[in-house]
Amino acid sequence: MKILHTGDLHLDSPFASLDERRGEIRKNELRAAFTSMMTYARMNEVDIALFAGDLFDGRYITRETLSLVDKELEKFAKPVFIVTGNHDYADEKSIWRKHTFPENVHVFMEEELENVRLPELGVTVWGFGYRSPAVYENPVIGHRVAESDHPSDIHILLAHAEVTDSAGNYASLSESQLSFFGADYAALAHIHVPSAFGDKAAYCGCLEPRDFTECGPRGACIVDIQKENGVSAVKIKRVRFSKRRYETASVDLTGCTVMEEVKERIAALIAQMKYGEDTLLRLQCAGTLAEGLVLSPDYLGDMGLFLLKLEDATLPDEAQLAADTGIRGAYYRRLAPALHDPDPQKREVALRALRYGLAAIAGENITD
Repeated sequence: MKILHTGDLHLDSPFASLDERRGEIRKNELRAAFTSMMTYARMNEVDIALFAGDLFDGRYITRETLSLVDKELEKFAKPVFIVTGNHDYADEKSIWRKHTFPENVHVFMEEELENVRLPELGVTVWGFGYRSPAVYENPVIGHRVAESDHPSDIHILLAHAEVTDSAGNYASLSESQLSFFGADYAALAHIHVPSAFGDKAAYCGCLEPRDFTECGPRGACIVDIQKENGVSAVKIKRVRFSKRRYETASVDLTGCTVMEEVKERIAALIAQMKYGEDTLLRLQCAGTLAEGLVLSPDYLGDMGLFLLKLEDATLPDEAQLAADTGIRGAYYRRLAPALHDPDPQKREVALRALRYGLAAIAGENITD
């Protein structure tokens, strides 16, 4: 059988770290990624769709998004299983209690372990949900599918949980406890970075990245499961559905004397890494800049990217400034103690003051 495993979609996410224009674009692109994923599932004869929590970013969903979800899940026309997560938890006022989803959709919204059997497929799906922003005890712990009524079924666990040896607020359980449960496949979400525990459990990762903690292209898992004589074989394929990707990089600007040289060096990096209009790039600028040169994001623009965000970690040539007998040297020596202060915030303020002061002395633009 073939399974779509997704989660952490966070539909209606505000993309608050972006400006209003880009934020609105990203909201629409997230919906489009959801549509693309469901179209892929239909075209590739997926048997079951699993949503492992945080389908929505919060408890309040726009009519447009809810209508889209209903439409796509109904068009899928095969079993859909959803667990509620810590963002879209199912309290009494939630959409899960008020809205009627399509008939092919089953939502696990209670904090007790439940299961639904699909006898025509020989599959049992296990799940639990969140009724509040936290689940302190994972209901899976202590249960075994081998002791269920249909142990020969393909058993799938759908969970919004942390796999860790430490106690936590998000249905924590250890790898050994997960293994003890004995599912043929555990479809997990909550950790936005795609990862796997052998071939029997995986985090799908988020559908669309939302910030620089979620770098690289993102998507969902297509899982093939075969089971014969009580032994299952699982193959996990990750498919990209994201329109954009976040990336981080650094560039050494040592030797640059004017902004045009800075632009050329950054352009070379972008070309080398094959970043394009699908990329939101956080670029750390390092090295030693010429006196009076202040990085100007306005001059650079977006460099053919969806977003270019500069982090200025460049340093002045302190040896040259220390030897300067003119006003630049005097200005540097006045700031030198703060430039080496143990407090990083004081060092940052002093470094900015030095950059702006040297630029002003040189008659350069000091806007950043």
